[in-house]
Amino acid sequence: MQLKPNEIMYYFKRAWVYLKKGEFDNAIRDYTTIIQLKPDHATAYYNRGIIYVRKGEFDSAIKDYTAAIQLKPNKVYWYSGRARVYIRKDDFDSAIGDYTTAIQLKPEEVHFYSGRARVYVRKGDFDNAIKDHTTIIELKPDNANVYYNRGIVYKDKGDFDNAIQDYTKAIELKPGEDYAYYSRRARVYVRKGDLDNAIQDYTTAIRIGPNYVNAYYNRGIVYKDKGDFDSAIEDYTTAIQLKPDQIRFYNLRARVYFREGEFDNAIEDYTTAIQLKPDYATAYYNRGGAWLHLRKWEEAKSDLTTAQNIGADIIDVFPNQYASIEDFEQKTGIQLPPDIAEMLTPQ
Repeated sequence: MQLKPNEIMYYFKRAWVYLKKGEFDNAIRDYTTIIQLKPDHATAYYNRGIIYVRKGEFDSAIKDYTAAIQLKPNKVYWYSGRARVYIRKDDFDSAIGDYTTAIQLKPEEVHFYSGRARVYVRKGDFDNAIKDHTTIIELKPDNANVYYNRGIVYKDKGDFDNAIQDYTKAIELKPGEDYAYYSRRARVYVRKGDLDNAIQDYTTAIRIGPNYVNAYYNRGIVYKDKGDFDSAIEDYTTAIQLKPDQIRFYNLRARVYFREGEFDNAIEDYTTAIQLKPDYATAYYNRGGAWLHLRKWEEAKSDLTTAQNIGADIIDVFPNQYASIEDFEQKTGIQLPPDIAEMLTPQ
């Protein structure tokens, strides 16, 4: 019997409603009916594939996308759709193949190069990723994000000079607009040991995004590395004010307090970290070390014991800070009680 087109159209409309309602199985059933009525209906295969993706059934999705592509091989965006599913399956070679076909069909579409570049990065093929980003730049030379993305790849490759050059170009194209540009460049400056420029970039990022907590956190690390402990504490404190549930902020500020000999403040921060994460063995160990400097032997022994009981190898960690018990006592002028010294000494 010859079908009327509007009969299939009704299934399409109902499938769309099912999809909007999240009734994926009913939508699949309608698309399946369309395919039974008209086995060469490429769009029905493709749309059913989309729903399989939403359900996490990637093999079925790929099968449907493949059927759709075989029926209409010039549908360029269907290749990129299938490529994204291949990525979900970590089948990077197949994803690259689909993006490559899409590029051959529509070489001026930058999204295909961008998608393929991301897959190359996942494979660790930084050179090909850089080539794709370079092609995008040739097609869209005024797009700041492309320089930014290529800069990330250069950074991942360890080519810090080219990374900085690309981040700088992105900043020139969008000056003062995106704090991520400055933050990324700051990280590369840190990798190069250029701490002053890193601080300058983090400061600009903070000016653009005053609630950008990671900029305070990272700038605090740079200040610490420079030996500017007061500025480091100030930045960690701001980060804590913005995000008081982040254990790492308390932990790092405590380390600086400890280094400055402000053991009470260090203990307070380690205590907060423990309250946020009661099984945080490192915080117990570090707080125990602070108690030692205050000659609070019972508190120190309690924390060191707790750290050991929940997984910290305190005998292995202690030599990272001091060569021996004797080295600790000589550097600090503190003589440890025999029971605590025994806890920290290899048997």
